[in-house]
Amino acid sequence: MITLPWRPSVMASLGVCAVVCLGTLYSLGLYGGRNGVPEYPKIFMLPHYRSVEHHPSPCRTCQERINITFAKVHKAGGSTVSTILQRFGDLRNLSFVIPRHRVSLGWPYQLRVNSTHDYLPALDGSFNLLVDHVVFNKTKIRSIMPRDTAYITILRHPFEQLKSSFSWYEVPRKYGIRGKDPIREFLQHPAKYERNFRTRLPFRYTRNFMAYDLGFTNLTQARNKSAVRDFVRQVDSEFDLVLILEHLTESLVLLRRYMCWSLSDILYSPKNTRNYEYKMQGEFPDLIAAHRKWSNVDYALYDIFNATLWARIERQGPDFFYEVYHFEDMRTKVVQFCEVAESSWKLRIPASKWNKDFLVDAEFCRRLRLPQTTYMTNLKEKYEAQKRTVGQQRRAHANVYCFSGTGYNDILAGRTNTNS
Repeated sequence: MITLPWRPSVMASLGVCAVVCLGTLYSLGLYGGRNGVPEYPKIFMLPHYRSVEHHPSPCRTCQERINITFAKVHKAGGSTVSTILQRFGDLRNLSFVIPRHRVSLGWPYQLRVNSTHDYLPALDGSFNLLVDHVVFNKTKIRSIMPRDTAYITILRHPFEQLKSSFSWYEVPRKYGIRGKDPIREFLQHPAKYERNFRTRLPFRYTRNFMAYDLGFTNLTQARNKSAVRDFVRQVDSEFDLVLILEHLTESLVLLRRYMCWSLSDILYSPKNTRNYEYKMQGEFPDLIAAHRKWSNVDYALYDIFNATLWARIERQGPDFFYEVYHFEDMRTKVVQFCEVAESSWKLRIPASKWNKDFLVDAEFCRRLRLPQTTYMTNLKEKYEAQKRTVGQQRRAHANVYCFSGTGYNDILAGRTNTNS
């Protein structure tokens, strides 16, 4: 486990503990049975979440936002978030910036926006969602996205991201690192091993990888404190919300409130998760200190935006953590249902303060399980089918929701304060 540089206040922590305790008792009483797994009938009714009925909050309406750019960062949980956004846009027949080649939009180079060499042209002349790997350049992206586009990204603790990169990109083999503990060996001599890895690629797997994805492409400026400080300020000014993988549930609830979506819109099944030899490597302060020195821009980003996330959470009001627990409880039940459900089964999720009632059926489960690359392939096929019948594409109207809690207006106010 990583020791995070900033934590919520004591009151917020106590609030989380209270909610989790209440929720655990609630789930044990409601879903008891063999091995704790419910036996689903053909139509399973998820009971109303009673524990929040004693915490009423004002209800105001807002209209869901449908235009969004997600700057997907490598090995930071981006595929999980991308599939959430793919499902959201697919169900509403929205227009995606679809990569022309593979699953990246020009990455690891800048997006070319004048020739559509990197992406397929919009069938009706405008895009709604960009959700794939891209070297973030807001000026270029803004030229192809609507003016009211929301810009979001995600970060992961840099040491955890390093471990994942070591496994996924086979860094020990590529860099010629030997020994039983290749991460320790590398961090003792990082510059030497980077020199050994001869490449013309403009990024580095081990050093400021997340910062590169977000636009810090001149890696020679990593030791320039003024340049790093200016870059962090730039990221803060250009993004409306930065999610944190270590707090994904809280981050997604904030996203739901900012976009005025329903909880059903942010349901997910984790993607690209796998076990590898470095994953359970414990926290060693000397390794993290060495990595912080080597990958300083990534740590500067993570420290600031992890703190920013919790500052925004504290402005949400007392019902935020009730919503967090309710969402996680709902997500767990939906994932369990989708793992065992037969084609004719349906799970009915009742309305709450944060979502309309809806049915989970076999088609919803299929979309929930789709890997991000497979979903993009499906979207390309859908695009080609619509291209053959130009003029038949119909986008769904934006939904209007009853928004509970301090939520939407306070998020907007907080965003304004952050940028001022």
